[in-house]
Amino acid sequence: MRQPISGKLSVHGHATTNSESNFDSQPQTSDRSGAMSLRQILPNSRFHAGDDVRFHGVCEKPSEVSPGELVVYRIGEVDPARLVADALARGAAGILTEQVLPCPLPQCIVGELDLAMASVFSSLRDRPDQKLLTIGVVGSAGKTTTSLLIANLFRSQKIRTAFQTDLGSSDGVLQSTEDSNLPSARELVDWMSDAVDCESQVAVVELRDDDARHGRYDCVQFDMIIVTGSTLNNDDFGPSSLSCVLDRLTPEGIVVAPVDDTRAMRVIGDAGVRSFTYGVRKSADITAKMIEQADGMSTLLVSHEDESAVMETSLCGGAMAANHAAAIAVGLLVDWPLYEICELLGKLRVVPGRQDRISRYGHASVTIDLAGNSDRCSAAMRTARAMKAGGRLWCITAIDATQDSLSLARLGGLLERFADHAIVTSMPDQKKSFLTASHAVLDGVKECAAMRLVADSTRALQWAMAEAKPADTILVMLNEPSLTAHQARTKIEAIKKMVETAWDEKEASDPRPKLKVFG
Repeated sequence: MRQPISGKLSVHGHATTNSESNFDSQPQTSDRSGAMSLRQILPNSRFHAGDDVRFHGVCEKPSEVSPGELVVYRIGEVDPARLVADALARGAAGILTEQVLPCPLPQCIVGELDLAMASVFSSLRDRPDQKLLTIGVVGSAGKTTTSLLIANLFRSQKIRTAFQTDLGSSDGVLQSTEDSNLPSARELVDWMSDAVDCESQVAVVELRDDDARHGRYDCVQFDMIIVTGSTLNNDDFGPSSLSCVLDRLTPEGIVVAPVDDTRAMRVIGDAGVRSFTYGVRKSADITAKMIEQADGMSTLLVSHEDESAVMETSLCGGAMAANHAAAIAVGLLVDWPLYEICELLGKLRVVPGRQDRISRYGHASVTIDLAGNSDRCSAAMRTARAMKAGGRLWCITAIDATQDSLSLARLGGLLERFADHAIVTSMPDQKKSFLTASHAVLDGVKECAAMRLVADSTRALQWAMAEAKPADTILVMLNEPSLTAHQARTKIEAIKKMVETAWDEKEASDPRPKLKVFG
């Protein structure tokens, strides 16, 4: 049973039912003796020399297996003949493998061992995802900000909340910036188990598109799925990440989706799941209209049915308004008053690496954004252009040479559209391929002479700061999607330190007279 969270998870949206064929049912996986059934845990796998494997534990080292345990065989890591001999001699219950072995013991054959192991360990840990209100956030842009807004909303209500994002994580007690990518499969199960041990009630998880398409979330189920940005899949083959994640929605679960994303709404409709929509332009279950945006603050008019509330936030721009609308929708689904939700969300002032602005009198302000893809770059440039104080907008963006030429050309078109001065620079380890990648960027530009190419990102920023006037805005987009939370925080702090040092040196070389106050 889940612990209560300020009332029931009510549904204000559409009342369509979720077909049980859209997710793996979870029957009782153990008998009275405590033995686990591998067939019930992995119903889509094949069995050899038996119809099922019942086991009490899992051992990944054949020489240490105990009677009644399941042995794991990884191809190429151990001698299969030795593994079979150890398993038979030590009374193993069966073997989990990717290929059939010449052995009389029952064997379970799976397509990918790591994914199967994640499901097995989830059952061994008594399904930690079922003891939490699990919220998955998927999409091309806005996942991190939306995840942090939702986590902040629950924590403001004194509800212990665990979260996993690109900028950091928490098990409900300790917060950290991990030097690794977002967890999935077995790592995600372990983290959820830790969150349960810390008595967390909610888990907010940022989902990676590639992991979703490769089935690395099949070991858990979600009570809510939040869709942000766009769900457009650049790959021509295979299902979208949204389609894969929808398969992991619980029978009573609900999807919070942007009404402006027609493709996402079509996928959700085809899946037959319950939905709750949000929007900033079209009419939706919850709408967030931008009334005013000035002096680093945005004022939103939030409406739901016959109720409205005004909200002020320092997270500006249309993309941020959509992120707030998604977080507000989550609050409404757990029956919190609209005015209270808006008040609590307005208290989150800064998200590191998302329109992270530093300024000083007499100098051009610098805004740092992690970006990561063309959608995030577009949102960052739109917001920076809307918020600039009458001066020019300088955009410095690093390009990823591994991206396809079409994506790089689109980035070039966006730079030409939004920036008064565009500077294209290289990733730290891709300077040798920078010229080729920069030509692909220029393919999307009409006035190629307006672009400045500087391979060294540090020199690019130094040049922009030297040329920009005090009323200008310099937008720095790191555009490195593979950064870990620790690496992202480190890079942001390094840029801030470099900017502050440059300002100090400029002021020291050209001191200004100070006013002396008498009396």
